[in-house]
Amino acid sequence: MSSYRIIGLLALLCGFTACERPTPPLAAGKEPAYDLTAYLQEQTARLQQEQPPVLKSVITKGQPTETIQLEELDWEKELAIFQEVDLSRPALRDFYSDERHTLPNGSTMSVFTKNVEAAAPVERLQLTVSPAKKLEQLEAVVLEENLLFYSKRNIRLMAEPGTGNLSSYRVEGVQKLIFGDSLRYRVDANL
Repeated sequence: MSSYRIIGLLALLCGFTACERPTPPLAAGKEPAYDLTAYLQEQTARLQQEQPPVLKSVITKGQPTETIQLEELDWEKELAIFQEVDLSRPALRDFYSDERHTLPNGSTMSVFTKNVEAAAPVERLQLTVSPAKKLEQLEAVVLEENLLFYSKRNIRLMAEPGTGNLSSYRVEGVQKLIFGDSLRYRVDANL
């Protein structure tokens, strides 16, 4: 009787492992996307501690530009929009095609483009990474739409050459509710 239990448990265990979806293999010679989450966590911790002054400008359609200098920011909230475009997770690899180019200065530019049938909000992501594996620049297009809402954002993050520390970012976009006017906006922040 106990041997039937062992066989049953082994069969059950094999059944569970057979249902697991394996991580898709990387194409030959390709590394995973840059770990943007780790970079943003590092920058958030650094900026929360240092609290550098930030010159922030906001432009909305039909309104004058508002520019203010901020001495304290919640950097986790401030950089959350960039967290949305991290494509380093294995589950997202199947949704994007990627091209990598080496630039004359030795940096690598990776461009990730969403496959037509994929249901993911990031349409395109471009990362430039130095030979020392420090982020230099990020550009992305994020598109979200449904029957009631449309939002398209172009986001850009610039880092200091050499250190990879965040130096500026921009969020430019348009939002529209089905029964309302569209709102165009741009936010620039310089550290």
